[in-house]
Amino acid sequence: MDLVLLRLSALGDILRVMPAWANLHAAFPGTRFRAVVEDRHAFLLEPLPWLEPVIVKRRRLSNPFSALGELRRVAGLIRGGEASLDFHGILKAALIPKLASIPERWGDGVTKEFAGSLQTHPLAFHHQTRYDQALGLAEAFGRSRGVQGLGRFQAVLKGVDLPDPGAIWHEEAKPRIVLVPGASRRGAIKRWPLRHWMTLAAGLRGRFDLRWSLGPEEEDLRTWLPEATGIEALPRLGFWQLASALRQADRVVAPDTGLLHLAVVLGVPALGLYGSSDPVVAGLPAGAGRVLRTGIACAPCRERACQRRQCLEELLPTKVSAALLEGPAASGG
Repeated sequence: MDLVLLRLSALGDILRVMPAWANLHAAFPGTRFRAVVEDRHAFLLEPLPWLEPVIVKRRRLSNPFSALGELRRVAGLIRGGEASLDFHGILKAALIPKLASIPERWGDGVTKEFAGSLQTHPLAFHHQTRYDQALGLAEAFGRSRGVQGLGRFQAVLKGVDLPDPGAIWHEEAKPRIVLVPGASRRGAIKRWPLRHWMTLAAGLRGRFDLRWSLGPEEEDLRTWLPEATGIEALPRLGFWQLASALRQADRVVAPDTGLLHLAVVLGVPALGLYGSSDPVVAGLPAGAGRVLRTGIACAPCRERACQRRQCLEELLPTKVSAALLEGPAASGG
């Protein structure tokens, strides 16, 4: 069998479909799997060598004068596939297997821009986590081939080979926690207030071996936050070295960002600090961690320019600390 899997972007969203892709691979040994992703995220496929990357050039796809030509080029690379499974649900993703004349074109039920009209097997929409959305598509496709049980979550990167991050931790007797105060520039509205992070860190220092995880967007914090809090930052690491360091931790605390979902697929219990994010759609799979939020009336929302940020301001460090002291828990609010 020749299957084409589509999820063009973004980092966290590709991580969330990986458990479904791994279930398909386990259920259909000998199948050729091609994964259509944008060039900036192709590195995410490296730990899964059974996936053949089919690279979409984001710059060409984003240009209205070259987008159709890029879609046709990529379609030519997947021509001959038996079936496609669209885990993205936008028009650009749906057009690729259509242009490739793939006879079976499945969709996970979430569609935008009339993408579902190009699919031969669109699933019904369900309000659920993106993990469950992807797993539901794998389950439905499996059943069409007489295979059951493809809807179960697994931490797909828990046992894969990753590069050594070097010496990270010093106190063997204490539980290890990675604190992730940052988010991408586009996701800045998701950041928990820095003063809350500092209060949380001060309260946890004696009980846990703590590390800050500071990415490129937090280079300014790297110059003063470790010294101000007495907590080391993880060194500047490549993505998969960082993943290896996270996998050595007992907990990861982060907003709704890519590193939170990286922790989930690594099998590290995650504590998500949510403000505007939808706790269902952006939530965690059962047993993978817990989401904390205030639940105020205006959240969740998609207002990136919100100045109040009450949803995160009122999520107090005492609540986060209490959740960490309770230990890993099932996903919930």
